Amino acid sequence: MRIKVVPRKRPLAALFFVGGNMELESKRLYYRPLKQEDACDLYEIYSQQEAVRWLSVPRHIDVEETLEGIRACELECRTSHQPMPFVLIEKRFEKLIGTIDFHHLSSPHSMEIGYLLHPSYWHLGLMSEALTCILDYGFEKMDLHRINAVCALQNTASIALLEKKGFHREGTYPKTMLLGDGRYHVMLLFSLMREEWRNPYEERIGS
Repeated sequence: MRIKVVPRKRPLAALFFVGGNMELESKRLYYRPLKQEDACDLYEIYSQQEAVRWLSVPRHIDVEETLEGIRACELECRTSHQPMPFVLIEKRFEKLIGTIDFHHLSSPHSMEIGYLLHPSYWHLGLMSEALTCILDYGFEKMDLHRINAVCALQNTASIALLEKKGFHREGTYPKTMLLGDGRYHVMLLFSLMREEWRNPYEERIGS
């Protein structure tokens, strides 16, 4: 994996707003910060009911809605000193196929991760690959101590992915979260600690 970032000692926000050419790379994917020019490609995903079923936003009606969402995201990230989401670029055709991000900065060393993938690219192991890359980045370069994830009880594919990556179920939220399918869902809280991530990571890099 090739990682080009500014030094870790900079503030968290500087990792994403200083040096806009920051990119990550894994075997089949590139990762770079989301920008307004991605609106059309992102709308292709957000306009699909199947894609947003487990998100806390409804299906987008037009590309302008997606663009406004990106602008709102930029503003929120700047004011709250949180990182912009990464977009996932499939290498072969240089196509934007999803997003992955850290958000809900509860402390300088604890954040929540979220992800979205175009349905045409499901069941290919791409989100597993992306999650490995971004978890490594979060723990190694952002110096996070804990990464959380929140997932609907019925989203069995996402639960299996999180457990595969070493996340542990910590708790349950009552049926108060309205998701993209128009229904309220029970949500599960998962977490991965730095020490739980470290051993598999060191085995992969051969240290």
